[in-house]
Amino acid sequence: MTAPLSITHTEASLDWGAQALRILAEAQGLMRRGHEVRLICPPEARIFAEASAWGVPVTGAPVGRKRPVGLKAMVEWFRRNRCDVINTHSQTDSWLAALAMLALGRPIPIVRTRHAPSTPVPTNRLTRWLYTRATARIVTTDEAARRELIERNGYPAERIDAVPTGERMLDTMERIYREVSGRPLLPGM
Repeated sequence: MTAPLSITHTEASLDWGAQALRILAEAQGLMRRGHEVRLICPPEARIFAEASAWGVPVTGAPVGRKRPVGLKAMVEWFRRNRCDVINTHSQTDSWLAALAMLALGRPIPIVRTRHAPSTPVPTNRLTRWLYTRATARIVTTDEAARRELIERNGYPAERIDAVPTGERMLDTMERIYREVSGRPLLPGM
C-alpha cells in the first residue's frame, strides 16, 4: 500500500457556497481514504465554523486579505507544519501561499484550484508567475474554465486538469496530489 499524503487546503473567502462545500467534501473524502488533510482559513469565515462538523481539522489565520500579517501567518504555519502538497482555492490565499513557499525556498508544491470563475484570470506577468511558476498544477472545476486558461492566458495544457465535483473527484485529486508531491500511486493500487 502507498503511504498516505498530508494535504493542506487554504481558503481566504468568507463566503459560503459551492466552493466551500467542495473543499470540505474533498477533505472529508480524502481523510476517509487515510490521508491527513488540514484547512487554513480566516477564523471569521463560515467554512471555519463548519469544518469541525465535517471532521476536518482547521486553523484560523488572518489570510482573508493580502497583507503582511497573512503572509507571516502562512510562513510560520508552513515552517512548523510539514505537508506533501498545498491546495489553494481563492486569489488571496493563492498569493499568500505562493509567497510563503518562495520565502521558505519552495519546499511544498502548490495546486491552484480555480472554482467556477466569474471573472477572467488577468494576463499580466505576476499572475502568469502565480499560475505557471509558483504552482505545480492548476485544477478547474469545469472544462470551459480549463480551455479559457489555455486559450486566453496561454497556460500549458498539460499542467491544467478539469476536475468536476462528483464521483471521480477524489480519485482524480488524489492522483494529482501524488504526481505533484512525487509520491505516485503504485501500479495496481
